[in-house]
Amino acid sequence: MTALEPVGVTVSLVTSDQAQTRAAYARLLDLTATELPAFANGSLQFRDDHEDNHRVSFGVPDIAGGRRLMERRGLAFREPVDITETAGSCVRDADLPALDHLVFTAPTRDRALAVFGATLDLDFRLDREIGGGARQLFFRAADVVVEVVTGADPGSDEVCALWGLAWRATDVDAVHRRLTGLGVELSEVRTGRKPGTRIFTVHDRALATRTVVIGPSAMGSDEMGPT
Repeated sequence: MTALEPVGVTVSLVTSDQAQTRAAYARLLDLTATELPAFANGSLQFRDDHEDNHRVSFGVPDIAGGRRLMERRGLAFREPVDITETAGSCVRDADLPALDHLVFTAPTRDRALAVFGATLDLDFRLDREIGGGARQLFFRAADVVVEVVTGADPGSDEVCALWGLAWRATDVDAVHRRLTGLGVELSEVRTGRKPGTRIFTVHDRALATRTVVIGPSAMGSDEMGPT
């Protein structure tokens, strides 16, 4: 295992109302009000910093080694976020036990490859055109897929940014019924782009980012690019 090989993720979401967002994730993940928003392959955090973007921290097995490597690659280093106490603490028999994939945007293919491949050492799996000069790139980070949608403007100085989250369901129809019963606005369940998957969109602004649920056989990636 290398110094940067991912062992989990912490997703830190910017929200205008932490209490509302925490309640929304309690509904989504079927948690009690006192349970931490953690899952099998990571955890969630919430911030009120309106001048900042969402952040994703990739856990690594060797913090000291990872820091040295980042510094050698010329990157500023933030203090590490410890997810060892929260990741997996609410897994139980959850019907949404884990994140399936993260979706990012990046201005160009080269920027995406530089950040997620060359810098973070994520396993680059797939690159394909999706029309209009845009592309989808897929990377593997432990058991989480990182999808990066690149734009058509090569001169853009836009940074890579988190665009949405896809949650892995054990039974997509059961999750859809549970959330419908809680009054959450949802799309209909539809066939996923990956063969053998089914998917629906969660229309809840309190979640602070675009959100879909995939199941029941979505143990790898589906695609959740901008529509």
